[in-house]
Amino acid sequence: MKISDCRGRLWLGLGVVCLAAWGTSATAADAVRDVTGATPVQLAAPAVPAQSATAPVAASGTIQELRDRIQNKEVTELRTTYNGRYGASLLFYPQTMGYYVALFHEGQFWRVVKLSNEKKAEALYGDFVRQTQVLADAEISRIKLEAQKAMIERQLADSEARLSAVQNDLAIQRQQEQALAQNQQAVREQAAALETERSAARIRLTDLQGQIRSLEAQQNSADSELVRSVKTPAKKTRRH
Repeated sequence: MKISDCRGRLWLGLGVVCLAAWGTSATAADAVRDVTGATPVQLAAPAVPAQSATAPVAASGTIQELRDRIQNKEVTELRTTYNGRYGASLLFYPQTMGYYVALFHEGQFWRVVKLSNEKKAEALYGDFVRQTQVLADAEISRIKLEAQKAMIERQLADSEARLSAVQNDLAIQRQQEQALAQNQQAVREQAAALETERSAARIRLTDLQGQIRSLEAQQNSADSELVRSVKTPAKKTRRH
C-alpha cells in the first residue's frame, strides 16, 4: 500500500483499513514499551510465539513481520515519539539495512511500512509523528476537559460544603439571637416586676417608719408624762 493512499483521510478510520491491509492486530504492548527507551536499544520481544532467526517470515503482512523481527530481536529502535496514546517508531533491520516505520495506538501497531531507503524512512517517520500529533489533539483536549470538569466538580463540592456550613452557622446564630432576645425580654420583665415590688416595699417601709415614729412619739410622750408625774409630789390636804 502506498503512503499517498492513506493521506487526506481521517486517521482513526484509516487505522481500520490499514489493519485489514497489513495484517492482524494482535497485542504488541510489550514491544511498544521496549522501543521507548531514552537511547536506541535493541527491542525486547512481545508476547508472541518464538521463532528462530532463520525461520521464514510469517505470511500475514508487514505488521506481523515486524512483530516477528521484534520477537527474534532482529531490529533496533532508532526513534520513537509519543503524542498522547499514539506513537510512531523508526526501526532498523541490520540484515538487509532496511527500515520499518510504525504507527501505533495504545500499544498496538496499526500501520507499518517497510522501506529500504533511509531518507524515505526518515521522511515517513516524520509524517507519522505529525499524524500522531493530529490524532492526539482530540485526546489531549479530552484529557484537559476532564481535568477541568473534575476541578470544577471539586470546587462545586467545596462550595456546597461551605454553603452548608454557612447555613448551619446562620441557623445557630439566629437561634442564639432568638434565645438572647427572649432572655432579654424575660430580664426586662423581671426588672420591671422587681421595680414594682421595690416601689411597693419602699412605700410600705415609709408607712411603717411613719407608724414607728408616731408610736415612738406617743411612747416618748407617755414616758415624759410618767416621769413628770413621779417627780411632782401630791399636795397634802389641811385639816381644820
